[in-house]
Amino acid sequence: MRIYKALVDQRADWGGKLVLLCGPGCALDGEPAAISIAGGTTLAIDSDAAAMKSAMRAGYLDFVVNTLDEALRTLKNEVRKKRALSVGLVGDVNVALTEMVERGVQPDLWIAFPSHAARDPAVLFAFENFLQREISSRSKLEDTAPSTANAVWRYGNPYRFAASNASELRAIDEALFAVLPAEDPVRRRWIELVPKYLREARSGFRCIWLSESELQSLAEQGLSPAPQT
Repeated sequence: MRIYKALVDQRADWGGKLVLLCGPGCALDGEPAAISIAGGTTLAIDSDAAAMKSAMRAGYLDFVVNTLDEALRTLKNEVRKKRALSVGLVGDVNVALTEMVERGVQPDLWIAFPSHAARDPAVLFAFENFLQREISSRSKLEDTAPSTANAVWRYGNPYRFAASNASELRAIDEALFAVLPAEDPVRRRWIELVPKYLREARSGFRCIWLSESELQSLAEQGLSPAPQT
């Protein structure tokens, strides 16, 4: 949820945008899932095939491929149609970055993990200067934020609601949908899509940002968050 919030803080809808992740384990911490929930597409590059397959089993990646051609062919149509998709590329990070520069592939956001293997200064310099990066100043964030009745997705407090089974979790989701403003797509999209991309979110708990008034409304329905630890 923290990754999703960091993304929507910068852009409320990532539809049609490509996010590049690279480095060992770059797809294992939920970043591709958060990007998909935000509406974007992901290309994750890691030389560790086992880590990529593990990320796919967890639901974070939709596909794992072995060549940049396969990855770009799969992603191109989804970017054009503004549909979420996450693709893992098993390969050398330096080689893949060089090929992307040569082909003119321009991700909208690049997340390079500190321990990643792409340490060739020439490659990194070329790639960093090639990317068309957004300036995410606070004033720009305010100007581009969606007009909603409340910006709880940015300023609210996070809460965790526990469930003992899938039926209880559905009831929690229904209660949350009932108190969220219809013009608040960010949080509604989170509740709707998080079970699709995060298998651990299909039972057990639901996390969400809430205002004090929304929390009170839920309490009146007999729904209270789990104690914070």
